[in-house]
Amino acid sequence: GVILLPITILGMFLGGFLIKKFKLHITEMAKFACITFIVAYLLNLLYFTCSCEVLQVAGLTAPYAGLKHLSSPKNSFMASCNADCSCKLDQWDPVCGDNGITYMTACFAGCKSSTGMGKNMVFHNCSCVKGQVHGLGNSSALLGQCQRESCTKAFPYFLALQTACAFILALGGTPTYMIMFRSVSPDLKSFAVGIETLGGRVLGGLPAPIYFGALIDETCLKWGTKNCGGSGSCRVYDTKAFRNVYLGLIAGLRAGCCLLYIVLSVLIMKRFK
Repeated sequence: GVILLPITILGMFLGGFLIKKFKLHITEMAKFACITFIVAYLLNLLYFTCSCEVLQVAGLTAPYAGLKHLSSPKNSFMASCNADCSCKLDQWDPVCGDNGITYMTACFAGCKSSTGMGKNMVFHNCSCVKGQVHGLGNSSALLGQCQRESCTKAFPYFLALQTACAFILALGGTPTYMIMFRSVSPDLKSFAVGIETLGGRVLGGLPAPIYFGALIDETCLKWGTKNCGGSGSCRVYDTKAFRNVYLGLIAGLRAGCCLLYIVLSVLIMKRFK
């Protein structure tokens, strides 16, 4: 927000400045708005190149290294190293082993003792953690999920791409509004603004959270559990499926918008030729 908000404001003001500076006709504004939207759409496709690996959780997205699984649909987190620990499957308090694998709780990592308090807590003698140096047995784990290096490296590129897309979309936003004001008769301008706002709410603002949320929920790998026993928030997502579903839906919707922009430009050029 700190970065995108000023960029969006700058794009909107610059779009208005260009209209005034070059005294663009309504047909030229239609071309300008269409081109900016299509360029932003093409840039949006580059989001697919920003990859971030799935969180490696033992028993869920990664195996217990070198250990025998106690295979069961409900006990996929159980292995020979934590079979006697009586771990609760509805708890989520992840720890990061020194092997780079995240465990759902210190219990599932087979940890026997701990030192420190709060965020600085360290668990020791974790039988499920296969250490890099000291092998299976006396390995440790830190409170919290393991960091994912590819996510950290990809984030600056993602942010730069998002900034460019936001600027280009904002650049064409002012011409789009000016097209509406100049192509509608004076007595219908306020009505046109109302219809435009209503269309945005009905087609985008209201239903979008529902179908986006439903698709995102399909990519969840591990759901939390509420105290009352109901399903809580998602703990781990399949990030690759999340990316493909989320960005694919946006790409599909914007492809339709590009088609509508092209149709609008053609109609305006025919009418005001």
